[in-house]
Amino acid sequence: MDKTLFSFDYYLKLFPEIEQLKNINQNPKYHKEGNVFIHTKKVCEQVKKLEQWNNLSNNEKFILYMSCFFHDIGKLICTKLENGEIVSPKHAIIGAKTFRELIYKVYSEQYNIDFYTRETIANLIKYHGLPLFFIEKTNLDYEIIKASQCVNIQLLYLLAKADLLGRDCDDKENLLNNIELFKDYCIELNCFYNKKQFYNNYTRLLYFNNKNIWYNDEIFDNRKFKVILMIGIPLSGKDTYIKENFSNIPIISLDDIREEFKISPKDSSKKVVTIAKERAKVFLRQKKTFIWNATNIIKDTRNSLLNLFISYGAIVEYIYLEVPYKEILKRYNKRERIVPINVIDKMINKMDMVEPYEADNVLYVLNN
Repeated sequence: MDKTLFSFDYYLKLFPEIEQLKNINQNPKYHKEGNVFIHTKKVCEQVKKLEQWNNLSNNEKFILYMSCFFHDIGKLICTKLENGEIVSPKHAIIGAKTFRELIYKVYSEQYNIDFYTRETIANLIKYHGLPLFFIEKTNLDYEIIKASQCVNIQLLYLLAKADLLGRDCDDKENLLNNIELFKDYCIELNCFYNKKQFYNNYTRLLYFNNKNIWYNDEIFDNRKFKVILMIGIPLSGKDTYIKENFSNIPIISLDDIREEFKISPKDSSKKVVTIAKERAKVFLRQKKTFIWNATNIIKDTRNSLLNLFISYGAIVEYIYLEVPYKEILKRYNKRERIVPINVIDKMINKMDMVEPYEADNVLYVLNN
């Protein structure tokens, strides 16, 4: 793959999935240019015409162009007719997941797309609508600052601009003004050129989990113990990582609890989680460091646990593990507790990638 060649036809040969966008129509109120494929091609043409394009490094150009190429892939799944109008709700969020899964399972090794490049592009896809509609957000400071923790806001600004220039609509001038206002507002918040900085990790953690805290507050941190939350699909190496790095720390493992109480993986996990939380509370009351070992791939699950841990005054560290998909397939027949491949694939499909702001510290362990 030539990462310095930015041709739509070239990328279409590399990623033929985008051809399917020819079958996805758009609401003519906002996209008079036609279907999603036509729009995507125009966006990829427009991004190279931006005056900032030539000032980008080759890597930045690759990331931005890929973001343009895939930014509406979620519309393959989300587009529907509602009250007589074409809509694509949550297409940015679904699109980020679709892109991540596609690259992870099919293209990462073929085209040498590493984890951080993949996630940078996925986050640009996820947040690509923010510059256009940020002013409509109830808590716009919060939404912008959160995005700044996950994505390069300068590239997001350029993606949004190319996205708008690649459509035909009556309110294009007003929307372009919104994007410029977004840039100015981000500069004012000190998060356009770099992610928003906080007084310490604790202040950042509380800000993103309690919106009553101001981003410039200075919260004193006197916490003394830690909870480590493992995250990763089955066969990603969580148990091995724990054995190699945390030999003397107590572990609460949902898999072990299932075995202990003879609870089938097919049964509801409610009882398992209840037992695990009761055991966790013993350590939390003792202010004792421990590990919570489970897949934890859904953000709502992580948030529920996070709220429990911080309510007892714990420092919370997330450790996300990932290995190449072909390694998952190799390990499949070697594991004692076999999780069917189709179940693992479903987990990959619905996984909420861990974002950097979610805990005090987030560590990404790759190819372990």
